[in-house]
Amino acid sequence: ALEMTGFKSFADRTKLHFEPGLIAIVGPNGCGKSNVSDAIRWVLGEQRPTALRGAKMLDVLFNGTDVRPAMNMAEVSITFADCDQVLDTEFNEITVSRRIFRSGEGAYFINKNPCRLRDIQRLFMGTGIGTNSYSVMAQGQIDAILSSRPEDRRGIFEEAAGITKFKADRKEALRKLEQTEANLLRLADVIREVKRQIGSLQRQAGKARRYQELKDELRGLDLFVTRRRLTALDARLRELEAELADLASRDAEGQDGVAAAEAATAAIHAEIVENERRISEMGETAAQDAGKLAHAREMIAVSEQRIAEYQAWSARDTREATETREQLASLRERLAAMAAERQSLEEQLREARGLRDGLQQRVTAERLAIDQQRRELQAERDRSLERERRATQLQNRLAGMETRQRAAHVQRERLAAEQAHLAESGEARLRQRDTLETALNDLRAQAQQDAAALAGIEEERRRTDEALREIRDSGGKLNAQRAARRAQIDLLTEQEARAESFPGGSRLLLDAKNPLKLDPGVVLGPLAAQFKVSARFRPALEAVLRAWIDAVVLRQAGDAAEVLRRLIARGGPASARLIAADAPRADSLPDSPPPAGLTRLAGHLEVAEVFAPAARALLDRVFLAETLEQVPAPLPPGSTVVTLAGTVFHASGFCEHWMPEGQSASPLARRMAIEDAAGQMAAIDAELAGFKTRLAELGRQQETLAHAHAQARQRLDESRRQAAQKDGEWQSVCRDVQRDQERLRVVGRELELAVAQSRGAEEEQAGLARELEDLVNGRAAFSERLNTLQNALQERETGYQAQNQSFAEARIRESALAQQVTHHIGQTEIYEARVAELQRQIEGRSQGVQGYDESIRRLTEQIRSAQAQLEPMQRRAEESRVRLDELRKLRDAKARGLSGAESELAARRQALDKLRARHGALDVEQAEARLRRQNHFDRMLAEYQLTPAQLVAESDPKWGAGGEPPMEEAEERLAALNREIQEMGPVNLVAIDEYKALEERFALLKAQEEDLLKAKEQVLDLLRMINKKTSEMFRETFEQANANFEQMFTKLFSGGTAKLVLIENPDDPLECGVEIIARPPGKRLQSISLLSGGERTMTAVSLLFAIYLIKPSPFCLLDELDAALDDSNIGRFVQALKDFLAQSQFLIITHNQHSIASSGIVYGVTMPEKGISRILSMRLPDIGVRDLDIATEPAPADEPALPPKRRRRSRKTEEPAQPADPSAVSDPSDLSDSSDPSDTPDTAPATEDAHAAGADA
Repeated sequence: ALEMTGFKSFADRTKLHFEPGLIAIVGPNGCGKSNVSDAIRWVLGEQRPTALRGAKMLDVLFNGTDVRPAMNMAEVSITFADCDQVLDTEFNEITVSRRIFRSGEGAYFINKNPCRLRDIQRLFMGTGIGTNSYSVMAQGQIDAILSSRPEDRRGIFEEAAGITKFKADRKEALRKLEQTEANLLRLADVIREVKRQIGSLQRQAGKARRYQELKDELRGLDLFVTRRRLTALDARLRELEAELADLASRDAEGQDGVAAAEAATAAIHAEIVENERRISEMGETAAQDAGKLAHAREMIAVSEQRIAEYQAWSARDTREATETREQLASLRERLAAMAAERQSLEEQLREARGLRDGLQQRVTAERLAIDQQRRELQAERDRSLERERRATQLQNRLAGMETRQRAAHVQRERLAAEQAHLAESGEARLRQRDTLETALNDLRAQAQQDAAALAGIEEERRRTDEALREIRDSGGKLNAQRAARRAQIDLLTEQEARAESFPGGSRLLLDAKNPLKLDPGVVLGPLAAQFKVSARFRPALEAVLRAWIDAVVLRQAGDAAEVLRRLIARGGPASARLIAADAPRADSLPDSPPPAGLTRLAGHLEVAEVFAPAARALLDRVFLAETLEQVPAPLPPGSTVVTLAGTVFHASGFCEHWMPEGQSASPLARRMAIEDAAGQMAAIDAELAGFKTRLAELGRQQETLAHAHAQARQRLDESRRQAAQKDGEWQSVCRDVQRDQERLRVVGRELELAVAQSRGAEEEQAGLARELEDLVNGRAAFSERLNTLQNALQERETGYQAQNQSFAEARIRESALAQQVTHHIGQTEIYEARVAELQRQIEGRSQGVQGYDESIRRLTEQIRSAQAQLEPMQRRAEESRVRLDELRKLRDAKARGLSGAESELAARRQALDKLRARHGALDVEQAEARLRRQNHFDRMLAEYQLTPAQLVAESDPKWGAGGEPPMEEAEERLAALNREIQEMGPVNLVAIDEYKALEERFALLKAQEEDLLKAKEQVLDLLRMINKKTSEMFRETFEQANANFEQMFTKLFSGGTAKLVLIENPDDPLECGVEIIARPPGKRLQSISLLSGGERTMTAVSLLFAIYLIKPSPFCLLDELDAALDDSNIGRFVQALKDFLAQSQFLIITHNQHSIASSGIVYGVTMPEKGISRILSMRLPDIGVRDLDIATEPAPADEPALPPKRRRRSRKTEEPAQPADPSAVSDPSDLSDSSDPSDTPDTAPATEDAHAAGADA
């Protein structure tokens, strides 16, 4: 069975049941037949979009039509029954599914369990089922089989032989073999590297042990010296604490005198403040009396104005209440008339519904249109009701807004009066704040000057600290650089000592242990050690001496024979280049001047004195050119020219370019690197010495700045104390001013908000009134629209009455009455709501009139009360003015007494400041001592992780016979230890552990290497077994297929000859090709490509059935394979299919009538909806070939073609064709989708109906 959902044109879930036998899939061109074949290929794991007739894999998703949206998922499932033996599984039924999403994600399933593509491919290996096997054959694959290379045809025979699984295992084994060999190579590299690291770590481990011994001695001595220094600091701290205690007692006495003077001054000041308070209160009282007097006069005027407004509003509400009562009476009369009319309409509606129940209801396209118009009419009625509801809502809101506007007006009057009062009282507080602010600014200016001085000192201290940090950081970096240079020199020196990059014989000659037992002085060293050259000329010298750069220099040429004899006698690696230092002298060689623009290379070199003759012999005729353009042509005879970049030109005519692979690629480069590193280390040592001098200067500068900082801090604290006192007074007044201003702003905002809200409410009220007017005016238009829709509905129903007059008249009558009743109900509800609203308005306006009358009475009483209070208010204002003048005279007298008290207080404070200055100096000294003490503790914690208690508990080092050394001697030994540790350079403290770990790792790596070698041998054994078994199986299958192919070819062509030829592959015997030789009867032997389309098809069918005789596939899908066959060949083709029905199940996608007639079941693919494929099925058990005349012309998707002969037959003699499987039809209603709408179900024959829906079936 095959099930598709969202795959290409099969948008809906479609399931095909394939019963045993021959099954035909038919349909017009473009209806989606081949999509069935694509679905089978896709679910079996096809990965090539082109094989599925697409550009990308997402093309298999249903992309939608004009009326159907695209789908985001496609899924195909194929189910195999009775497959436990064929697929070698424990399940009798297997379902393979594949799913893809529009996001590009995909999934595979076996029996609904997620799996991999590889699992599906391996499941079908050797069964003939697969994307590239012989179970799915399309017309294009015939050319692919016959025209492809012989090697490509081999896959079909391998599938028949059942060796595809073995080949897959062989491919996996080869991949594992490659991985094993790659792992062996990587492991060998690692082993070599580990061996090299072990040799290097041996020296580092010894250095680490010496370093640990020095650090242990340094720790004990450092703790001893630190404890002695801490003892001295503790003694000085005790002296400072005693002196500070004496100063503290004297400071207390001075503070008492200052406190007494401050108390006297504060008492006078308090009296002045109290007097100021009374003056302020009296001023406020006078201002309040004046404000109350003005407020009373203003209130009288406002109340008289409000009485006039309330009288006008009362008259208006009385008039509107009368008008509302008249509207209420009219609405109640209308409601009574509508109730009677509604009762009559409901009675008529019941009669119409009784008549409609007796008629048969029919669902037609015209009825749907009428229902749509009814919905539009109902929607219009709903909108009409909504407008009425909105009108009522607006009337209620307008009434409520009027009430709120009246309350807001009263609030605005109250806020305006409060705002005037706050403005008057705030002016007095502002004057007081300005006086205090002037004094505060003077004190703050002094504090800023002191703070600036302190900031300058702090900035200087920060710069000093920053300079110290930078110097320490730079010193640390230089120490790291010096250690790096030291390590580089050690590494390069070690490499030079081991003679790396030298041949084996040269290493023996340069070995310091003298393994050849040569006389001292015979070997002078490597050639590179005889030269000193700058980096600019090194490439030129290396290029000239490239062949001799690893040569060994002997003192005399006569020693060469003995040296070579001993090298050869020792055996093993004995390669070496030798050069003697006693070469012919310079005066024995002809001299020649350098060519124009060139210089002698030897002039740019420094050569060891002992090697000078040989160097002259080597480089006498070598000249240096800076660029290629300076090289002359031709060169002088016997000369050589080399450029700075390393390009060498010989007079003999050849040239070469030498570019070393790295800085240490040659002995010369290594020697230069050692000298450069030594020079850099000397420069670093000089720079470190300068840093130490600078550190001492900065330390002295820090102590001077600390003392100045303490004095500046004391002055700043006093300035800030005085400013803080004055600031407290100023803040108190500012809070009062701010409180008044904040209240004034709040009142102002509230007043502005009230005014804005009033204007906004008026605008909103006007807008609501306009909206209400629009709604009232639009009632007529909406009523006309309702009538228009009603008339249109009646006209449409009149047209419908032509088909069913009786039913239409009853329906129209019922609809009209129902609409009228609904309309009356809606109008009744609107009128009832309006009646209730009018009653509420009448009650509200009556209550408003009563409220206005009460307000008028209350305001009249307020006016009489205010007029009676005017005269007492005027008397109180005059009395407040006189009392205020007396208080101001008293304030001036107290101010003169305060001046004398403040002079005495200043003298006492000056004496106290001198005492505190001494106290501050001692505090600074004490802080510095404590800081030095804490620094010692911090250093002990940072360097040795010792707390103060642990430091004291530490015991002294074990001294020798001389006992405990003096402090000076201990400090000198401590400095010496530090120098020795620093001179050791960087030390790898974990070298011992690393050395042990490397030894363990080396043993583990060797064990892994042995395991990999064993695994490699096992994989090779498996490959040999697979190769032998697959070769035997393929040979047997090929011989049997060859015999079957010749037999089937002769049978299908009624003669002729054909055979298969195996083409050997010398590179890989398991990948030999297969050649097809075919000669139809009556023709000469020729290339397969020259055969006709029908002959090529029959040849491919012969090959297919030849393989089927060996190993038939459980099913076979043939996609229009018979398209190129004529009538004579089609019969043989069909007969061949029938011969194999017992072994396999055949599905053929075809247009050929003979193929269709031979099928037991026909599946028709149709497209009743454009772009959507549907499947219909039909059995043909009793219909012969002579009864069918299949139409091969494509039919339109909306009207499938019908066979002409079937249309002429009498309906009385035809029998309806039954579906093979009802579940195969995706939608039962599809059987009549393509029929003529004018045909009624009781007059259309079942045969023609199914025939038309099947599209050519």
